[in-house]
Formats: sequence, C-alpha cells, structure tokens
Amino acid sequence: MPLFRNLLKLDRLLACTVAVAALASLGYAAPAHAQVIGSYDNFDTFNDTGQTAEGFEIDVEDVSPSDLTREFPSNFAQSWLIRYGLPTVTAYDYTGSAPDSEHPYDAGHKGVLVTWAAKYQGGKWVAPEGANPAAPGASGDGTPFNPNPTLTAGESCWWWGLGAAYPASGCEHFGVSFGGTAHPGRITYHWKVPSKALSGVLVNGALEASIPPSPVLYVAPPPPPKPNVPPPPPVIVAVARAPIDVGGDPNRPQDQEPQFGDAIWLKTTTSYSANRAVLEDLQVHVLNAAKVTKIVGWKLLQKPPGVGPNAGMAEREAAENDNFADAKIVQVTKQYQYFKYSGAYDSETHQALCDQFYGTQTAALNGGTTVQVSCQNPNGDDSPYLRTYWTIDPGPGTALKVTGGNLGTYIGAHVNAYNAK
Repeated sequence: MPLFRNLLKLDRLLACTVAVAALASLGYAAPAHAQVIGSYDNFDTFNDTGQTAEGFEIDVEDVSPSDLTREFPSNFAQSWLIRYGLPTVTAYDYTGSAPDSEHPYDAGHKGVLVTWAAKYQGGKWVAPEGANPAAPGASGDGTPFNPNPTLTAGESCWWWGLGAAYPASGCEHFGVSFGGTAHPGRITYHWKVPSKALSGVLVNGALEASIPPSPVLYVAPPPPPKPNVPPPPPVIVAVARAPIDVGGDPNRPQDQEPQFGDAIWLKTTTSYSANRAVLEDLQVHVLNAAKVTKIVGWKLLQKPPGVGPNAGMAEREAAENDNFADAKIVQVTKQYQYFKYSGAYDSETHQALCDQFYGTQTAALNGGTTVQVSCQNPNGDDSPYLRTYWTIDPGPGTALKVTGGNLGTYIGAHVNAYNAK
C-alpha cells in the first residue's frame, strides 16, 4: 500500500497537551522545556464490520465541545481529504438522565460524540465528499469492508496518504485534539452502519472498532526541587493497553467478566532525534529519511478478569519511559501498530498461552509427541512466534496446534510525538 504521495502537511494544527492535562489532574507542574505535540487520538483504522460502513463515531467522556481544538480534517482547507468531510460534534449529559440505547456505557458521564457520516438522499447513502469534483477522484459513498487489511503507517488512510488506492482501501483516517485544560475520560470508537429496522438511520456497529484508543502519554512527576539544583530532564511515560471491553462489546466491560479479554500484539517503533519535531514532519517517510535512532519492540496486550478466581492479576500492557538525559535527544516519536493475536488461548480462562518459558515437553495426551510449551520466541521475549507450534492447554491438559504462528490480522496504527526542549 503506497504511503504519502504528495502529502504536504500532516495535521498542522494538532496541538494536544496530554502531558500538561495529566499533570494538572495530579497537581504537578511539568518542566518548562517539556512539550507534547501530536494527537491524543489520531489513527488509521479499517472497516471490520463485514459490510460497507457509512461513517464513524468517537465517543469521548468527561469533556465538552469547547475542549476540542480540532476534528480531522478541520485543520485543512480541503474537506475532501476523506470521503466524509467534516464531522459533527454533539454534547451529551447522562449525569441526571438515562443514556440512549446506543450508549449505555456512558451512564453517569457528560461527553461529546464526534461523528463523520454519510447522508441519506434519494433512497441511498451519500458521503458528503464521496464524489467531490475537487477531489483527486471519486471516493464512493461509504467505507468498504476490508477482510485483509494492509499495513499502514498510522497516517495513511486519506487522499494525500494513499492517493488512488484510498477509495477501495477500506480504511479511514480520523482524529481529534484537545485543549490543555481538557481531561478526557474513556474514549470509544464505533463504525456507523445503516439500521436494519429504520430506513435512513445510521446506528453504531454492534462491536467497537478493533483498534484500541490512543496510548496515554504523560510527563512523570518530577522529584522534589532542591535549592540551587536545576530540574532534571523530563521523563515521558507512554502506556498502551488492550481494549477494556470483551470482544469489542462496550456493554460488557472487562472488569465485570470472569475471563481474560482478547489479546492484541503491539509493535512499537520509537525514534529518537536531535531535531525538534514539527507537526508537518510527523510522517513516517520523513522519519525514515532522517538520521534518527530507532528502537522496535513487541508486546502482547491483554486485560485480566475483573471478577472470579483470576481477578486482580496483573494486566499485560506496554509501559515505556523515555528519558531525555542525553542532551542530544530532543524529539521522540512513537508509532504504534496493532495486530490481532491468532495463537492459542487457555480453554477455560481465555488467557493467551504466551506466559510460560520457552521449551519442549512430551505430551502424554498427544501420543508422546514433543510439543513446545510456549508461543514465545526462543529467547523468551515478548514477541510473536511466526511458525507453526504446539502448546499445552493447562485447562483440559491437551496439546494444541497453532498453524502459522500467533501474529494475526493487522488492525491499525497510532502516531504520537513530543519534544523535550
């Protein structure tokens, strides 16, 4: 899939001060030279509903419309950059009334719905910019279902990212930014699909979009100040987690389930540079051409049960500290790419079978065949196992065969960046 042909600028007005907001809630002050730039929620995502989608919704709890500083592509003069053009922003308040049937999980919260959507005209759905003559070409009146997503960079699924490949790609680029005083709560993504019961009405897909919300970035609380000692360089903490809902159903939060949630592989590419990050340069092809130091890591994400005998187990998450003690490092850019986990699960607890040591064992229940005890790589790190393997299911005590390894279908990507000076 081609990346960024003729891309002139990337979200010029994105100015998400996530770190400052997080610190304000904790009562800390960030060092004056620390700045976070990028977006709290800026991503590529594929239509995984099984049908043509006619829009997309971002539900953000605990904010008001005035907290939003940008809804993609409002920071560009060309609204045709995606087929849906500009979204609508709708406030809700369920602190004193019951939520509507599509948002029961928002009970007790205020928030906003940011909705990109086609319109029902002449008996069919028409995307506002789907056939705009000013666009490079017709992008159609909906986002087609894509059963085989292709790897993207996290900022590709729009006209300037994919060019002629965009209309049929089955993926879109969405995002919002928040002001420095905003404290966003839970964020939920849904594709919008035509209602089966009401003509001309769009409803949320039954499950959430498969890409998790953006990882949380914040500045670690500084140590107590010392007289005549300059403050230390900032430490930026980046935390990526698995979805909080079982199977993508927002009405079944993981903290109410006795089994583990679905697992997701996360590939994180962290780039360190001596040059300040500017928003128009937050493009993967620009970063690839720059002289930067890159670190690539894999992590399996999974939520533990909220109730039952396994409640309270540690969550599998990706938490990283980026330290700017090296005076040459000014910029850190983090690219998060998500993949489904296609390996073996415990048949009773639904825990991904990737937690045991790497090795082999003779399985009496499998005719004495030697089987691999774990789906990790031979060095035991947290990275996908790409070959066919056997593993032991500790539930019924049987050996399971996984064909083709455990790195599943690509889901989507986020990109975040920040400067230290």
